[in-house]
Amino acid sequence: MDRKIKNISSRILTLSYPKYRFFVFLIVLILLALLPMNIVAKTHDLSICSKTLGKYCYSVGITRGVSSLLKGNFSQAIEYNFLSIPTLIILLLIMLFDLRSIFKKKE
Repeated sequence: MDRKIKNISSRILTLSYPKYRFFVFLIVLILLALLPMNIVAKTHDLSICSKTLGKYCYSVGITRGVSSLLKGNFSQAIEYNFLSIPTLIILLLIMLFDLRSIFKKKE
């Protein structure tokens, strides 16, 4: 039983399988949509690039931007990071392809 749980958790953590990747991305999007913006905005800068090089990194603000997009606040999303728009589009496309892959396997 322990080995089966380890196997499932390793699959989820790698995001290599469409079924697990879809549900992880879905949970993340739901959380970003439901969390109040003041909580998301207070998160610390976790950018490795900014911390190690001490310079501005283009990924800073994407999480807050995606959260703003999910709430319908496009101007705020662009203020946080204009790359949040293509990030959300790509994430949704990946989820769409994963969903298609999941249902194709069942047929």
